[in-house]
Amino acid sequence: MTEIGRMTIRLGEVDSTNEYAKELIGQGCLEGTIVLSEIQTGGKGRLDRKWESPEGGLWMSICLKPKGGLVGDKLGIIPLLTGCAAARAVEGLSEKNARVKWPNDVMINGKKMAGILSESILRGEDRWVIVGIGINVNNRVQEGYDFSEISTSITEETGRNFDLEKLLVQLICEFERLYNMAEDGRDSEVLDEWRGMADTLGKKVSINRISGEITGIARDIDEVGALILELHNGYTETILAGDCQHLE
Repeated sequence: MTEIGRMTIRLGEVDSTNEYAKELIGQGCLEGTIVLSEIQTGGKGRLDRKWESPEGGLWMSICLKPKGGLVGDKLGIIPLLTGCAAARAVEGLSEKNARVKWPNDVMINGKKMAGILSESILRGEDRWVIVGIGINVNNRVQEGYDFSEISTSITEETGRNFDLEKLLVQLICEFERLYNMAEDGRDSEVLDEWRGMADTLGKKVSINRISGEITGIARDIDEVGALILELHNGYTETILAGDCQHLE
Protein backbone atom coordinates (compact mmCIF):
# COMPACT_ATOMS: atom_id res chain seq x y z
CA MET A 1 0.00 0.00 0.00
CA THR A 2 1.32 3.43 -0.95
CA GLU A 3 1.08 6.02 1.81
CA ILE A 4 0.51 9.52 0.47
CA GLY A 5 1.84 12.55 2.31
CA ARG A 6 4.12 10.84 4.84
CA MET A 7 6.56 13.57 3.86
CA THR A 8 5.23 17.00 2.83
CA ILE A 9 7.46 19.83 1.65
CA ARG A 10 5.78 23.21 2.22
CA LEU A 11 7.03 26.21 0.25
CA GLY A 12 6.03 29.86 0.19
CA GLU A 13 6.83 30.30 -3.49
CA VAL A 14 8.28 28.12 -6.24
CA ASP A 15 8.38 28.19 -10.01
CA SER A 16 6.63 24.82 -10.34
CA THR A 17 5.85 22.13 -7.77
CA ASN A 18 6.28 19.51 -10.50
CA GLU A 19 9.80 20.74 -11.27
CA TYR A 20 10.66 20.82 -7.56
CA ALA A 21 9.31 17.26 -7.23
CA LYS A 22 11.61 16.10 -10.05
CA GLU A 23 14.58 17.40 -8.06
CA LEU A 24 13.39 15.55 -4.95
CA ILE A 25 13.09 12.29 -6.85
CA GLY A 26 16.63 12.75 -8.11
CA GLN A 27 17.73 13.14 -4.49
CA GLY A 28 16.01 9.90 -3.46
CA CYS A 29 12.79 11.08 -1.83
CA LEU A 30 10.18 8.75 -0.39
CA GLU A 31 7.33 7.60 -2.59
CA GLY A 32 4.19 9.55 -1.70
CA THR A 33 6.09 12.75 -0.95
CA ILE A 34 4.02 15.89 -1.52
CA VAL A 35 5.30 19.29 -2.61
CA LEU A 36 2.95 22.11 -1.62
CA SER A 37 3.40 25.81 -2.41
CA GLU A 38 1.40 28.93 -1.61
CA ILE A 39 2.34 30.46 -4.97
CA GLN A 40 3.72 29.12 -8.25
CA THR A 41 5.47 31.61 -10.52
CA GLY A 42 5.82 29.20 -13.44
CA GLY A 43 2.88 26.86 -13.05
CA LYS A 44 1.83 25.05 -16.20
CA GLY A 45 -0.96 22.90 -17.48
CA ARG A 46 -1.14 20.48 -20.36
CA LEU A 47 0.47 21.47 -23.69
CA ASP A 48 2.76 23.89 -21.78
CA ARG A 49 -0.10 26.29 -21.11
CA LYS A 50 0.46 28.76 -18.30
CA TRP A 51 -1.49 28.00 -15.13
CA GLU A 52 -2.06 31.07 -12.95
CA SER A 53 -1.15 30.09 -9.38
CA PRO A 54 -1.61 33.05 -7.00
CA GLU A 55 -2.05 32.86 -3.26
CA GLY A 56 -5.37 31.32 -2.23
CA GLY A 57 -5.28 28.21 -4.42
CA LEU A 58 -4.08 24.68 -3.69
CA TRP A 59 -0.93 24.03 -5.74
CA MET A 60 0.78 20.70 -5.19
CA SER A 61 2.56 17.69 -6.67
CA ILE A 62 2.73 14.05 -5.55
CA CYS A 63 5.76 11.81 -6.19
CA LEU A 64 4.72 8.26 -7.13
CA LYS A 65 6.42 5.02 -8.14
CA PRO A 66 3.52 3.02 -9.60
CA LYS A 67 3.38 -0.75 -9.27
CA GLY A 68 0.88 -3.60 -9.47
CA GLY A 69 -2.15 -2.59 -11.52
CA LEU A 70 -0.67 0.81 -12.43
CA VAL A 71 2.19 -0.03 -14.75
CA GLY A 72 2.65 0.17 -18.52
CA ASP A 73 -0.42 1.41 -20.36
CA LYS A 74 -2.34 1.64 -17.07
CA LEU A 75 -0.42 4.80 -16.15
CA GLY A 76 -3.11 6.65 -18.09
CA ILE A 77 -5.53 5.89 -15.25
CA ILE A 78 -3.60 8.10 -12.82
CA PRO A 79 -4.85 11.50 -14.14
CA LEU A 80 -8.41 10.16 -14.14
CA LEU A 81 -8.33 8.93 -10.55
CA THR A 82 -6.64 12.18 -9.50
CA GLY A 83 -9.49 14.16 -11.04
CA CYS A 84 -11.99 12.01 -9.17
CA ALA A 85 -10.14 12.56 -5.90
CA ALA A 86 -10.08 16.33 -6.42
CA ALA A 87 -13.77 16.42 -7.34
CA ARG A 88 -14.75 14.37 -4.27
CA ALA A 89 -12.66 16.61 -2.00
CA VAL A 90 -14.19 19.79 -3.45
CA GLU A 91 -17.71 18.42 -3.10
CA GLY A 92 -17.08 17.42 0.50
CA LEU A 93 -15.84 20.88 1.40
CA SER A 94 -18.08 23.15 -0.68
CA GLU A 95 -21.23 21.05 -1.15
CA LYS A 96 -21.09 22.04 -4.83
CA ASN A 97 -21.52 19.38 -7.51
CA ALA A 98 -18.10 18.81 -9.11
CA ARG A 99 -17.65 16.84 -12.34
CA VAL A 100 -14.65 15.47 -14.22
CA LYS A 101 -13.77 16.24 -17.82
CA TRP A 102 -11.59 13.87 -19.82
CA PRO A 103 -8.69 13.60 -19.43
CA ASN A 104 -7.64 15.81 -16.52
CA ASP A 105 -10.00 18.65 -15.57
CA VAL A 106 -12.46 19.18 -12.72
CA MET A 107 -15.51 21.32 -13.43
CA ILE A 108 -18.13 23.27 -11.49
CA ASN A 109 -21.14 24.65 -13.37
CA GLY A 110 -19.45 23.85 -16.68
CA LYS A 111 -16.30 25.83 -15.85
CA LYS A 112 -12.81 24.52 -15.13
CA MET A 113 -11.95 24.75 -11.44
CA ALA A 114 -9.00 22.34 -11.25
CA GLY A 115 -6.48 20.73 -13.56
CA ILE A 116 -4.11 17.77 -13.40
CA LEU A 117 -0.67 17.49 -14.99
CA SER A 118 0.87 14.01 -14.87
CA GLU A 119 4.50 13.56 -15.91
CA SER A 120 6.38 10.27 -16.19
CA ILE A 121 10.15 10.17 -15.62
CA LEU A 122 12.87 7.51 -15.33
CA ARG A 123 15.39 7.49 -12.50
CA GLY A 124 17.77 4.61 -13.09
CA GLU A 125 15.55 1.58 -13.63
CA ASP A 126 12.62 3.07 -11.72
CA ARG A 127 9.61 4.66 -13.38
CA TRP A 128 8.26 7.59 -11.39
CA VAL A 129 5.13 9.63 -12.00
CA ILE A 130 4.69 13.18 -10.74
CA VAL A 131 1.07 14.27 -10.44
CA GLY A 132 0.59 18.03 -10.34
CA ILE A 133 -2.73 19.27 -8.99
CA GLY A 134 -3.94 22.85 -9.22
CA ILE A 135 -7.24 23.83 -7.61
CA ASN A 136 -8.67 27.36 -7.76
CA VAL A 137 -10.03 27.75 -4.23
CA ASN A 138 -10.05 31.20 -2.62
CA ASN A 139 -8.31 32.93 -5.52
CA ARG A 140 -10.17 34.84 -8.21
CA VAL A 141 -9.52 33.94 -11.84
CA GLN A 142 -7.54 36.91 -13.10
CA GLU A 143 -8.87 39.11 -15.90
CA GLY A 144 -6.81 38.79 -19.04
CA TYR A 145 -5.86 35.21 -18.16
CA ASP A 146 -6.17 33.14 -21.36
CA PHE A 147 -8.94 30.94 -19.95
CA SER A 148 -10.72 33.43 -17.68
CA GLU A 149 -14.03 33.04 -19.51
CA ILE A 150 -14.11 29.26 -19.03
CA SER A 151 -12.41 29.00 -15.62
CA THR A 152 -13.68 29.54 -12.10
CA SER A 153 -12.79 29.01 -8.45
CA ILE A 154 -14.67 27.55 -5.50
CA THR A 155 -14.95 31.02 -3.99
CA GLU A 156 -16.40 32.47 -7.20
CA GLU A 157 -19.04 29.74 -7.29
CA THR A 158 -20.00 29.86 -3.60
CA GLY A 159 -19.18 33.39 -2.42
CA ARG A 160 -17.27 31.90 0.53
CA ASN A 161 -13.65 31.23 1.46
CA PHE A 162 -12.47 27.79 2.51
CA ASP A 163 -9.79 26.20 4.69
CA LEU A 164 -7.03 24.99 2.33
CA GLU A 165 -5.73 22.56 4.95
CA LYS A 166 -9.11 20.81 5.20
CA LEU A 167 -9.25 20.53 1.42
CA LEU A 168 -5.72 19.11 1.35
CA VAL A 169 -6.56 16.44 3.94
CA GLN A 170 -9.69 15.36 2.07
CA LEU A 171 -7.83 15.32 -1.23
CA ILE A 172 -5.04 13.12 0.15
CA CYS A 173 -7.56 10.68 1.65
CA GLU A 174 -9.51 10.38 -1.62
CA PHE A 175 -6.36 10.10 -3.74
CA GLU A 176 -4.80 7.44 -1.51
CA ARG A 177 -8.02 5.41 -1.58
CA LEU A 178 -8.32 5.43 -5.37
CA TYR A 179 -4.60 5.05 -6.07
CA ASN A 180 -4.28 1.99 -3.84
CA MET A 181 -7.42 0.47 -5.36
CA ALA A 182 -5.83 0.76 -8.79
CA GLU A 183 -2.47 -0.61 -7.63
CA ASP A 184 -4.29 -3.57 -6.08
CA GLY A 185 -5.80 -4.48 -9.45
CA ARG A 186 -9.19 -2.89 -8.84
CA ASP A 187 -8.67 -0.40 -11.65
CA SER A 188 -12.03 -1.29 -13.25
CA GLU A 189 -13.76 -0.03 -10.09
CA VAL A 190 -11.75 3.19 -10.24
CA LEU A 191 -12.75 3.72 -13.87
CA ASP A 192 -16.39 3.08 -13.00
CA GLU A 193 -16.13 5.78 -10.33
CA TRP A 194 -14.76 8.16 -12.96
CA ARG A 195 -17.63 7.30 -15.31
CA GLY A 196 -20.11 8.13 -12.56
CA MET A 197 -18.62 11.62 -12.19
CA ALA A 198 -17.94 12.29 -15.87
CA ASP A 199 -19.17 15.45 -17.56
CA THR A 200 -17.70 14.36 -20.91
CA LEU A 201 -19.46 11.08 -21.69
CA GLY A 202 -22.45 11.37 -24.01
CA LYS A 203 -21.41 14.80 -25.28
CA LYS A 204 -20.24 15.94 -28.67
CA VAL A 205 -16.57 16.82 -28.29
CA SER A 206 -13.63 17.98 -30.33
CA ILE A 207 -10.23 16.41 -29.61
CA ASN A 208 -7.10 18.26 -30.67
CA ARG A 209 -4.30 15.71 -31.19
CA ILE A 210 -0.79 15.92 -32.60
CA SER A 211 -2.14 14.24 -35.73
CA GLY A 212 -5.01 16.73 -36.06
CA GLU A 213 -8.47 17.51 -34.77
CA ILE A 214 -11.24 14.94 -34.57
CA THR A 215 -14.92 15.37 -33.62
CA GLY A 216 -17.47 12.88 -32.34
CA ILE A 217 -19.59 11.70 -29.43
CA ALA A 218 -17.66 10.64 -26.29
CA ARG A 219 -19.13 7.21 -25.58
CA ASP A 220 -16.88 5.65 -22.93
CA ILE A 221 -13.34 5.11 -21.68
CA ASP A 222 -11.45 1.85 -22.08
CA GLU A 223 -9.41 -0.18 -19.59
CA VAL A 224 -6.44 2.23 -19.72
CA GLY A 225 -8.49 5.43 -19.53
CA ALA A 226 -8.45 6.23 -23.26
CA LEU A 227 -11.55 7.96 -24.67
CA ILE A 228 -13.78 6.00 -27.04
CA LEU A 229 -15.13 8.42 -29.64
CA GLU A 230 -18.06 7.64 -31.95
CA LEU A 231 -17.50 9.32 -35.31
CA HIS A 232 -20.19 10.69 -37.65
CA ASN A 233 -19.96 7.56 -39.83
CA GLY A 234 -20.75 5.29 -36.89
CA TYR A 235 -17.21 3.96 -36.47
CA THR A 236 -15.35 4.42 -33.19
CA GLU A 237 -11.84 5.62 -32.52
CA THR A 238 -9.82 5.27 -29.34
CA ILE A 239 -8.08 8.46 -28.22
CA LEU A 240 -5.12 7.97 -25.88
CA ALA A 241 -4.30 11.66 -25.42
CA GLY A 242 -5.46 15.04 -26.62
CA ASP A 243 -7.05 18.33 -25.68
CA CYS A 244 -10.80 17.86 -25.27
CA GLN A 245 -13.37 20.59 -25.87
CA HIS A 246 -17.06 20.08 -25.14
CA LEU A 247 -19.18 21.25 -28.05
CA GLU A 248 -22.54 20.92 -26.27
